[in-house]
Amino acid sequence: MNELMVSNLPLLSGETELPEELLALLSERIARYTMGDSTSVTIDTAQRLLEGIWFCVALNEKDFEQGISQSEPLRARWNAGVAQANRLAKRAKLLLKEAEHMQPPLTNLAFRESLGAMPAFFRSYDADFFAQEIPCPLDYPLCQPVSDALTGVEYMTDYLRRWLTESSFLRMFQPDRLQMLYERYYVDYEDLVVNLYLPVAEMATLCALCKKPVCTLLLKQEDSRLVNDLLTCDDETVRTKFLAAADSACDELEITGLFARNYLRDTALDFSTRLIAAHGYN
Repeated sequence: MNELMVSNLPLLSGETELPEELLALLSERIARYTMGDSTSVTIDTAQRLLEGIWFCVALNEKDFEQGISQSEPLRARWNAGVAQANRLAKRAKLLLKEAEHMQPPLTNLAFRESLGAMPAFFRSYDADFFAQEIPCPLDYPLCQPVSDALTGVEYMTDYLRRWLTESSFLRMFQPDRLQMLYERYYVDYEDLVVNLYLPVAEMATLCALCKKPVCTLLLKQEDSRLVNDLLTCDDETVRTKFLAAADSACDELEITGLFARNYLRDTALDFSTRLIAAHGYN
């Protein structure tokens, strides 16, 4: 087994700014992790422990309300970051409870399996050692994914925030309308790993664009011609029209939250970009 002595840490991390503080903190973390049985661990474990330290240090720097100054010792900043990670975990757990009680009218297998897997995160999450990790599978794809820059409880919190935004939107539509749309869009939506928000958001945007009731999720053939005519305009005009349609859809559905409105706007903008590309290709 490849093991790494604490004294060799700089070779692993490349960190040279605060080697003594870093070595001392990692040494203490290894002793706690091994319950005092060893001063060395595998390279993989040392890397994970080091990433956990820096995750919490960085988290402290983002905490403008309760974070401490960067001039404080590394151990103090790490401790403050651990406390913030635990606070975020409590908030995320509340978001999960809300997600469990606010499911959309129709779901699919990936949605249900991911929702069922999320409690494992809170049973296994360990801010003291591996705060940067996500100890549960999240296979359901969001329409607007979480940034790759986020890990650990930050990732989980943002994932749940986006999950709830999508679920709240879908709850505004009747099950028969959703099923009709899913069967046209995905065919076998129940067993595929597909996002449920995307087709509804796109159709809602098109309905608003064509001045049709958003809640119906239905367009006629002449409406399609209107969209095709719009695509002959310059790209900026098309994108502007789609963003305005997203705003109109939010107004009709009485969506007032800024995050939820921007979520639909981002989806509409992505949709317009794909339609522009497809129209140009044809």
